[in-house]
Amino acid sequence: MPLGIRIRAVCFLLGLLLVGCGPVKPSTDDLKRDLAAAVPLQSTPTQVLTYLTRQRIEHSQYLHDAVQGNTIHAIVRDRSKWDIVRTDCNITFQFDDRDRLVGFQVRERLTGP
Repeated sequence: MPLGIRIRAVCFLLGLLLVGCGPVKPSTDDLKRDLAAAVPLQSTPTQVLTYLTRQRIEHSQYLHDAVQGNTIHAIVRDRSKWDIVRTDCNITFQFDDRDRLVGFQVRERLTGP
């Protein structure tokens, strides 16, 4: 095999390796699916906080607010090192007056220059 073809093949394989080794951006669909399985509706704040801590997801404490309701806020950060614009996912868990999970929202948040 000629040297030029070998060099191109090695460069191609190294490029694939670099692309494949990078961290994956958080996906809102994947997060929604994982959260629905791990913390189903009617979960307690303690169950949600335990899951978030176990998964090493940044989060607030359980917040009681007359205007916004009972919530827990969390964020899954984009760990990419090479992107100019990062895609984080904000999660808001909503609880009823009996401290039971009634729903959650996952939204993308883009940050960059």
